[in-house]
This record gives sequence, C-alpha cells and structure tokens, in this order.
Amino acid sequence: MSEQSKLRRTARAFIASAFQALEADHVIPTPSFHPYVAVGRDYFGDDVMPLAEYVALESQLRETYPERFSEPLKRRHTEFPSIYIFSFLEACVARCSSDHRFDVDSPSVDESIDELIAVLEASSYEVVCCRHVSHLATASGNEEVVGDITIVPEPEGFGGLNDRIQREIRGAARGWNRDDPRPYDPPHSLLIARETTDVADPYAAVERLSQRLERFLFISRLLTAGTVQSTYEVSGTTTLVTRLSPHMRDFREPRTMLVRRTVRLSAADSAAYEALGKLIDAADVKREGMVATSFDVALGKFNRSYRGGSPFENLVDLATALEATFLGGEKETEGLTLRLRTRVAALLATDEDSAQSLFSDVGQLYGLRSKLVHGGQIRERDLRRIIGRISTVPADDVESKFGVALGHAIDRMRDIVRRAILARLCLSVGSEPLWPFAGETLVDAILTDDIRRGEWRLRWHSHLASMGASDSALRSRSAVDFLSPEDH
Repeated sequence: MSEQSKLRRTARAFIASAFQALEADHVIPTPSFHPYVAVGRDYFGDDVMPLAEYVALESQLRETYPERFSEPLKRRHTEFPSIYIFSFLEACVARCSSDHRFDVDSPSVDESIDELIAVLEASSYEVVCCRHVSHLATASGNEEVVGDITIVPEPEGFGGLNDRIQREIRGAARGWNRDDPRPYDPPHSLLIARETTDVADPYAAVERLSQRLERFLFISRLLTAGTVQSTYEVSGTTTLVTRLSPHMRDFREPRTMLVRRTVRLSAADSAAYEALGKLIDAADVKREGMVATSFDVALGKFNRSYRGGSPFENLVDLATALEATFLGGEKETEGLTLRLRTRVAALLATDEDSAQSLFSDVGQLYGLRSKLVHGGQIRERDLRRIIGRISTVPADDVESKFGVALGHAIDRMRDIVRRAILARLCLSVGSEPLWPFAGETLVDAILTDDIRRGEWRLRWHSHLASMGASDSALRSRSAVDFLSPEDH
C-alpha cells in the first residue's frame, strides 16, 4: 500500500472517530447558516487529541512530511501536525454541513482528504487579502484591475461583497465569527490583493498584502482627493485546509467623515498610480540615524486623518503634516505660520483656487489648530465664525448643519496638504531638482520673485501631467453631505 493510501485510510479513520466525539458534545450537526466550527471556540482540543486515531494521524504526518514537521524547535517558523489536523477536521465539518450529510464515506470527506494531501505536498500557497472600503467605485460599474489590485463594486442586493470574499478566501466567514460585517457608507467596493508564496511565515505574507492595499488607498487619496475609508479586511488562503485561519480586521470608527467625494477608477488609471508610487519611493530622504523624518511624518499624519477620531484631532494631524511638508527640516522658526501660509499660497495657487483664498484658509485653520494644541478655550460662536470664513464651506451649512460644515473645513485642509505633498515630491526630482530634500534651499527668497515662483508651479504641475495626473494639481471638486444622494 502506498504512503498516500495509508494516509487516506488513517485520515478517514480519524474523521470517523472525531465526528463521534463532536456529535456527543452537540457540536455537529451544525446550523445550516453557519457550517464553520473552530477549536477553542466550539470545541476543545482535548475532545479529539486523546483519540487513538488522532495520535495515529499525527504520527503518520510526521513520518510522511519530515520537511515540515521534523525538529520543530530548531526552526524559526515551525509547523506542527496539529495545526493541519484541526483544520482538516473543520474542513470536513464545513463541507459535510453544506451537503447536510455527516458521513465519513461522503464526497465531502474525500474532498477534504485530497485537499489535506495537496496542501502538505505543495511547496507554495496562495494568500488573499480583501478590504471593504467606502466612497470608492469603478467608472464602468464593473470589476476593474488597477495595477495589481482588483476592484469589485458592490452589486445590487444585500451581502454581495461578503459572498465575494467567501469565494476568494475559503471559510472566510470564520473570520467574522457569526457576526456578518454590515457597514453602511456607500458606495462600497472590495479591494483584492493576492500572492502565491513559499515563505515559511504566512502572517508575513498577509501583512505584505495588507500594506499593499494601504499603499493603494494612500495613492488614491493623493491623486483623487477621495474620502475613501477602510471599513474591514479579511485575509486567508484559497483552501479550507490551511495553517492560516481566516482573520478579520475591523477598521470601523465612529463616523467622522461627514462629507463624501467618491473615487471612480478604471484600468486606465494604472499608469498614474504606478508613476506616483515610484515617485514616492524615489524621494531622496535621509533616514540613516534618524528616529523620524519630516517626509515620513507628513505622509503618516495625512493618511491618519482618514482613520477616524474627532475632526479636531484630524485638523491637528493635517496641520502637522503641512508643516512637515513645507517647513520640515528647516532650523529657522521665526514667523513659522506666516512663512507656511506664504509658501502654500505661492506654490498651490491656480485659476480656480486663488493665492488669497489659500493664504486666508490656512490662516484660519492654523489659528484654530493652535488653540487646540495649546489647550485654549473655544466658544461655539467663535468656532462657527472661523469655519464660516473657510472658502469651501457652504454658508448655509454653518448655521443648519454645523457638523457637515466642519467636515468641509477639514476636507479643505486635507486637500491643501494633499497638493502640498504632491508639489514637494515633484519639486524634489529631476537632474536639477528645484527643492531637493537634502541640503538647504532658500525657498522664501526664491518665491518672492514672480518669474521663479511661476517656474516652480509650472514644474510640479508639468511633472504630474507627464504622469497622466494633471488634475491632481488642482483644487478638488466640492464634496457633498454624506447623506446626500449625489456622488453615490
């Protein structure tokens, strides 16, 4: 008898014995709406580990696959037979439950045995990360691929994106533990990243995919000014038998994004996304010996402003990001706010967004930020007056929908920071960069000259245009009230 035949017989005998133990504990049959069980939640390991059939299967797995299970204490990323045995048992339960037949000789058990052997004999495995996001859609309304990320718009009806997650990641419903995630902040889409890998640490592969999705969202925010937010993420493998159980990470925070600007993407955007990614990676920022750099602080604070928290915390983060972008690394602190306002007005002004508006808006928002940081008192009428002076805030909202008006004000600051980051990146590249990250540049003196100021603006606008992202240099279109039917 071949080794595989022996293993199949031993595995089937274990399932027969384990099913009896689980049935005695009323673990099986499972409810039809939730076929997934998990050790430590629905049953104890000690319910099946003392079984003679378990011991036999564990021993045979060690003998058949020594490259996985021998000398576990001598390897950094150790594998143990028990991980696969429990996963194999739970795969059998899930498949038998779906077929309404807990029979050890059923095709469901046959399929799970085949999968166990295939997984153990494979040198690689596929990891998938699915992130549910709000305020993002595709231009066509159909599934699109931008770069290496698949975008799936939410279909009509209920639960379509959760169903897609379960098709991508086998047993994904285990990740949300019988509590289906149901966020509502439309439009919704699913971002999917996948990787076939042979790394010994599957959690490292998951983290790599999650960071890839985070980077995609970061680039989306820089290029489009969209208010796209993460709601939850599920990661796992494409097999039910796995060493990596599906896991859900919840990003949901109390609602702080009271305005919406939907991102609509297509495959044609891939080039711009790739170009901006390369531009960020090419930034010549000195990190050796540094605990923190102004560039990294700016990017981190900008991105963090999308992750919840109070609007006032977001304002402080964004003000810090703006300082780090346009003043970071400079020793001169005299007239900091004035210098910052002047640089913003000089570099970001366009026909649709005048230097005067930029100068005034940064001044108003920075004044509010200073009171918040230094623990100053702010009266409601004073706050309304400050917010009402921001050029992009609808006057009616200040009186009737102040929360939304505050959202518009934070959105204005976020858009200024977004364009500042893009300008700073574009001005730092080229054979003769106008504003390199290294060294000292007499920025304020240069910007006093009308011709050179125009050259700097033209340089960063032209660089974005060469990437296919000319609109990213402009003030973003007006956001809408999050309850509005517009821009869905």
